[in-house]
Amino acid sequence: MNPRRFLPQARPRIAFLIPVVPVILAACNKGDAQSTFGTNGPIADTQADLFIFIFWIAAVVFVLVEGALIYSVIRFRRRGNDDGSLPAQIHGNNKLEVIWTIVPVIILAAIAVPTIITIYDQDGPPSDQGPVLDVTVRAHQWWWEVEYPGEDVVTANEIHIPVGQWVNFTLHSDDVLHSFWVPKLAGKLDIIPGDVRELAMRADDAGFYFGQCAEFCGEAHAKMRFRVKADEPEEFQAWLDSMRRPPVELVSSDAIAGETLYAQNCSSCHSNNTWQGPNARNERTRLAGLRTAFLGDIEGTVVYPAPNLTHFGTRETLGAGLIELNQANLEKWIADPDDVKEGNRMKDLATPYRNRSLSTDDVRQLAAYLLELKPVAADAVIDTDDGATGGSAVERGAAVFTANGCSGCHSTGDTRIVGPGLAGLSSRGDDAYIRESITAPNAVIVEGYPPSVMPSTFGTTLPPDQIDDLIAYLKSL
Repeated sequence: MNPRRFLPQARPRIAFLIPVVPVILAACNKGDAQSTFGTNGPIADTQADLFIFIFWIAAVVFVLVEGALIYSVIRFRRRGNDDGSLPAQIHGNNKLEVIWTIVPVIILAAIAVPTIITIYDQDGPPSDQGPVLDVTVRAHQWWWEVEYPGEDVVTANEIHIPVGQWVNFTLHSDDVLHSFWVPKLAGKLDIIPGDVRELAMRADDAGFYFGQCAEFCGEAHAKMRFRVKADEPEEFQAWLDSMRRPPVELVSSDAIAGETLYAQNCSSCHSNNTWQGPNARNERTRLAGLRTAFLGDIEGTVVYPAPNLTHFGTRETLGAGLIELNQANLEKWIADPDDVKEGNRMKDLATPYRNRSLSTDDVRQLAAYLLELKPVAADAVIDTDDGATGGSAVERGAAVFTANGCSGCHSTGDTRIVGPGLAGLSSRGDDAYIRESITAPNAVIVEGYPPSVMPSTFGTTLPPDQIDDLIAYLKSL
């Protein structure tokens, strides 16, 4: 081989590598939001150290093998005076064969031993480093359901954890294969439908950590993101407490109008009242019921498990961590969610998009309402009557009907939405029948309607006088 003939051919390839190499090296930037090198927790630290250890072993092997290959190509290349005879053969050289058998075994052992030790060490949180916070995460196409067992707190897409405390994530999938990955805190873990996986991690510093579904799960997979927000312990406790307080009183006229629009158009899939303990504990059952209804009539259903919106105005991101939460982005999302996140279920299933019934004013008012969904201050005097104490029983019942999102599933006429229309309800049964339908909706399921969709918590979340008012209103329809 003549090097002078080789170099002109290699120049275009070398020129191509000049812009490519910096791009490849940029992927190793520790400051990148999803870099696995800029670690912020013991799990990610150990995994990064193991990676670097294996990398240098691989680099040494690469240099030795490639060096031997290049040496052989140059040293034993065909020369002009070559007579065409075969070079000396080394088959049956016991010394060489023992060397190139033992050396790979030593290399693999050097990699395998620390890898297996790391796997076992990271199988769950340590038992000697203080209390462990349990968080249950369920993956959906294409968002994340988040629950804090024992705390009566449910949220979506933004996961709060305390700095310096171990967290054990119990992971489920509600549909297909997903993968939970927070690069700066821990490696990825696949979530298999029907299986329960657990992943422990700890954040050493406060801040936002970017998360991502790392397993292809459908059309919107690339935008199935989330955020882990590590708070100082006292701030984390304050956040938990805030999620159990009622929302502030609506201020703007747009938000007040948006509340009614939300009840009519959004409340059949989204909930925003899990600040009440019974509703928080029922949220998983509600979402499971919606999924059952969807699978029972995929073509005709208008319901699907959707992110919890309780105190939505306190979040910092929108669309499963996709964009910043503000009025402009929220209006854009409501007006055309498919333009922001291609393939999302909301655009395909929700009645307002099928009917194209949302006006520009509706979009603005809905956005204003959602942004005002924030908890009252810790020292606020809480009015527990839900604004339903004035007027007649029928008027108060209408307020209860609207405030609890009943119109999201039931029309006040004959039209079926998720549940039956309520016109003429008084002719179908007496007060006891209507009361049971409210407080124990799964006691009797009418044929043709999905079970477990209607929350079974109204008997505990609504005071008896409000149930009486609601019955009065329903009988008036």
